[in-house]
Amino acid sequence: MKQRIGAVVLATIMLLTVGATAAYANPAKAGSTAALMFEVVVETTNDSAEAFLSVYNAWELSVCDNAKDGMRARAELRNLTTGRVIATAEDANGSFNTCDEGNHAYPTPELNDTVRVTVWVQDGASGSRRYSASQIY
Repeated sequence: MKQRIGAVVLATIMLLTVGATAAYANPAKAGSTAALMFEVVVETTNDSAEAFLSVYNAWELSVCDNAKDGMRARAELRNLTTGRVIATAEDANGSFNTCDEGNHAYPTPELNDTVRVTVWVQDGASGSRRYSASQIY
């Protein structure tokens, strides 16, 4: 049941992401009027993890582990304007098909701030980043 609900949520997020891209020609600035309502999905380069950012839901950052590789899925939201990491998410045990959800950005980005969502996997708590991918908004 949890997997079905997760698939529906993922499909909804993906549809909203496509809709956000189509509706807003340039969501490059986090605080701009055009970008105040968007959701994004960023996948690692090998599709082993996904990060989700929902501005609809108070700048919530989540990450999901999609591979049976024993690697931890991690995500970071960085405000490039201030240089600060404002949210992180981690699948702490490296279990396949688990997520870390509900990590809200603090401080919340301000008007015209630029943010970057980065997702990666790593071996254990102190492993190096692997298959990292990011997007800037």
